[in-house]
Amino acid sequence: MSKKFKDKGKIGGLFVPMLHETLDCPAWLAMSHGARLLYMALKRRYDFNGKNNGRIHLSSREARKVLGSGLEEIGNWFRELQFYGFIVMTRGGCLGVEGKGRSPHWRLTEVGYMNEQPTKDYLRWRGEKFQRRIPRRKKQHPDTENPDTESRITPIHIERPP
Repeated sequence: MSKKFKDKGKIGGLFVPMLHETLDCPAWLAMSHGARLLYMALKRRYDFNGKNNGRIHLSSREARKVLGSGLEEIGNWFRELQFYGFIVMTRGGCLGVEGKGRSPHWRLTEVGYMNEQPTKDYLRWRGEKFQRRIPRRKKQHPDTENPDTESRITPIHIERPP
């Protein structure tokens, strides 16, 4: 048999497997693209051999480097994934005794946890849309008309000596 047929069907390199059931469910289709990418970043850290579900960690800062987005958006995406039932926090983030921060630990509901079957909470989504957290705006200067933050930059006036 030729080498051409021996290699057929083999995938070269690492990949992140996604179940068709997950990709086709209404909760997945209702999510934002950023939350979907964040889920893939979390699932990439899942070890199918080591069974680390429930101990998957990805800090907001690491996610910012991976996804190239702001911390506020990433926070919204984490909340969105929890809302739709794709992830569950098993341990919250904290500042350690030595002053070194620890990121939250997550469990993917798509895969089993501690010798139990997957819960797949996203399949029980009732159709309610996720409400994004709107950032608090700083108080407007009374002279500004436009609430856009970029327009609040005021020029510096330099007085020149006579």
